Amino acid sequence: MLFERITERLTRGRLESQRLLEPMLLELPPSARQALVSHRVELERLGFEIEEFGGDALRVSSFPALLRREECAAALRALAEDLESGGTTATVDEAVKRIAATMACHAAVKAHYPLTMEKMAHILEELRATAYSTICPHGRPVMLRLTRREVEKNFQRI
Repeated sequence: MLFERITERLTRGRLESQRLLEPMLLELPPSARQALVSHRVELERLGFEIEEFGGDALRVSSFPALLRREECAAALRALAEDLESGGTTATVDEAVKRIAATMACHAAVKAHYPLTMEKMAHILEELRATAYSTICPHGRPVMLRLTRREVEKNFQRI
């Protein structure tokens, strides 16, 4: 759901970003830092504002509004890893799609995250309206279909 929302917003321009009152410094290995810096324009479209700060540090001035501040560093590290593994032959569109997929996964609800009944119902409604509702952009299942027999077996009823 988030991936579709992100890509739809990207076709209209750029994602909303949250400017930090105090920029965040992020230490990265040189190759990871270079991967992010070389895709700075694409990252700006996604809501990240980064610049080299000296040494192995990047200065992050803003990040996508759909992420929480504590997820920002992890998302940038994952993006750097994803961009590094994509090689130099990847097109800009491919890089943006990979970045959007990684951002969507980082912004998604995770295991053990407390949800209200209203939030669960909202997520299920949004999922029904999503074109690729059974898998995430990385190909992992979002839902599984279990037969009644499988449920009964798992709860040791048969």
